[in-house]
Amino acid sequence: MAMIAVCAGTVSACTASSSLSPDPDAVAVAVDTALVNSDQSLAARNLQKALETSLSGRTLSWRNAASGTRGSVTPNRTWKTAKGVYCRSYSEIIKPVSRQSIRRSGVACRSPNAVWNEA
Repeated sequence: MAMIAVCAGTVSACTASSSLSPDPDAVAVAVDTALVNSDQSLAARNLQKALETSLSGRTLSWRNAASGTRGSVTPNRTWKTAKGVYCRSYSEIIKPVSRQSIRRSGVACRSPNAVWNEA
């Protein structure tokens, strides 16, 4: 993907404002046997919210009170492709209570209906 512009703030500041998509499966979450469905759902929703609303470098965290699992997403960089699609790189950490942390990095791009999909 060609990069032609970097946004200084949130993607919503660079594009027309829209509501956060309720589709938590749009961007893949680190799937692990230590994560219960509610952990995966919270992680996916947090990832969508962070990519849509957080400034680059700002971490958005979550915690599942039922399982004790917690996690965070940090959008690292935002850019616009030659085709006009906004993309963001991000880092994600999920910390299940009974296991070692799951760390991953990824790139997701925003669809016209404001859903972030793994690139």
